[in-house]
Amino acid sequence: MADNWIVLKFGGTSVAGRSQWETIASLAHARVAAGNRVLLVCSAVAGVTNQLSALAYKPDSARRLEQLIKVHRELGAALGVHEQNWFPESQGLLEQCLHDLSHDPGPEFHAALLAMGEWLSTKIGCCFLRQTLDAGWVDAREALEVVPEEHMSPARQWLSATCSAAEAPGLAGRWSALSPVLVTQGFVAKTKDGRTALLGRGGSDTSAALLAGRLSAEKLEIWTDVPGLFTADPRLIGDARLLAEIDYSEALEMAASGAKVVHPRAIRAAAATGTSVEIRDLNRTGMMGTRIGQKQTGQGGVKTVTCQKGMAVLLLQNLDARFHVGFLAGVFEVFRHRGISIDLVATSETTTTVAVNSKANHLGDDELNDLVEDLGSRCKVTLYRDCVCVNLVGRGVRTALSRLQGTMEYFEEHPLLMVSQSANDLCLSLLVNSGDHETLLKNAHRALIPLQDPSGGDKSDGFGASWSQIQRLADGDDA
Repeated sequence: MADNWIVLKFGGTSVAGRSQWETIASLAHARVAAGNRVLLVCSAVAGVTNQLSALAYKPDSARRLEQLIKVHRELGAALGVHEQNWFPESQGLLEQCLHDLSHDPGPEFHAALLAMGEWLSTKIGCCFLRQTLDAGWVDAREALEVVPEEHMSPARQWLSATCSAAEAPGLAGRWSALSPVLVTQGFVAKTKDGRTALLGRGGSDTSAALLAGRLSAEKLEIWTDVPGLFTADPRLIGDARLLAEIDYSEALEMAASGAKVVHPRAIRAAAATGTSVEIRDLNRTGMMGTRIGQKQTGQGGVKTVTCQKGMAVLLLQNLDARFHVGFLAGVFEVFRHRGISIDLVATSETTTTVAVNSKANHLGDDELNDLVEDLGSRCKVTLYRDCVCVNLVGRGVRTALSRLQGTMEYFEEHPLLMVSQSANDLCLSLLVNSGDHETLLKNAHRALIPLQDPSGGDKSDGFGASWSQIQRLADGDDA
C-alpha cells in the first residue's frame, strides 16, 4: 500500500454519538479505498474537557467523576463497544491523575488529567472502527514533542506548549507498518522527559496540522459542524457566502480577526509545511467546503467581514513633548509587565490609540482600572471599555476603500474610535462602540461582497453558495 497520508480531524461534537462515528467510518473507508493511509485526530467528547477541568480543581469530587465516566459508558454502549476494551485501563489512568493532583495541583498534573478526554474518546472510537475497518490506535505524543521556549511560564509550558511541524524522520515508516487507518488524540504532546503537555486553545486543530506536517501528508481535512469559512457570520447575514479557496495569510488574518472555525496556530503549522487544509461539514459530507493553501494568482479584494467583541480601546495622550522620544517604549512596557497582548495600534504626534481583546487577556473591570492607573503616570488615558472591532479581510484590502463610500454614513451618528490597517495589506480594522455595530457589519458586507447569482452562478470570483442557499439544499450523502 502506498504511503500517501491524509489527516482527518474531528472536534468534540463530531465524536459525541453513533451517527457521527458512522460518518467518520464512512469517510475513512472512502479515503483508504482511494489508496491513502488515514490518520484520524479526535478531540474529547464535547463538554468533557470542562468536566475534567472542574475535577482538576476539586479532585475529590466523586459526583463529577461519576458523571464523566457515565458520558463515556453511554457513548461506548451506543457504539456497541464492550467496556472491558477501554474502561479498566482508562479508570486506572484517571485515578492516577487524581491521586497526583491531590498531592501537587501544579500545571503538569493538570495537563495530564485534561489529556484524558482525548484518551477516552479515541480509545472508544477506535474500538468501534475496528468493527468494520482495519484500524489501530497510536499515541500522538510519540510524534509531537514540546519545543522549549525561553522565559516560558510554567503554566504555558504545560498547558499551551509549542511543537515543530517539520517532517519527522522515520515516523511515517513506523506508522505505515501498522493499520491503514490510525486513530490518535488531538490536543496533546510530550515534554523531552516524556510527560504530557497540552497545546492550548484550539489544540486539536493545531495538533492535526502538526501531525500532517510530521507525516508529510497530502492534506488535512478538518471536519466540523459548518460547511467552511464564510464572508461573514452566517448567523447574522444570510447572504454570507462560502469561501471556496483562500491562502494561508488570508485565513490567518481571518482567524485572528474573529473567525472561529479554525485556530490561528493550526494555520501557521500548515503554512510552515505547505500542507493543504480543507474545512468540511460532517453533516454535509458531499459538499466541498473551504480550501486553504498557497497564495493564489486570482482576484484579490475583501474576502470576509468579521467582528471581534469585547475589545477595549485606550487613547493615550502624551502631555509633555519633551518626553516624546521613548514615549511608546514606556507605554508598551506597562502592557508587557502586565502580560497584556496588544491587538491594534494607531499613532499620531501626541496621541497613541491601543486596542486590546479584554476576554483573551482576561481583563475585567478591575484589571482595566489597574491598567489605566499604571498608564496614568505616563500620559492622559481615555478608556472605552465595551467596543467592537469590524475587520475587512482580504488580499489588497486598500482597493476596497472606494467602495465604502455609502457605508461611511454610519459614522455620522456613531463615533469611530480607531482605524488600523495591517502592514501586509490584508486587514482594515474599524473600532466602534458596542451597540449598533451589526449595521456597520451588514453595510460593509453589502458593499464589498457580491451577491450570489440566483442561478447558482459562476464561482470564479472565489465565492461559493450563500448560507441561505445552503440551508435550502438537501444534505449530500456522498463521502
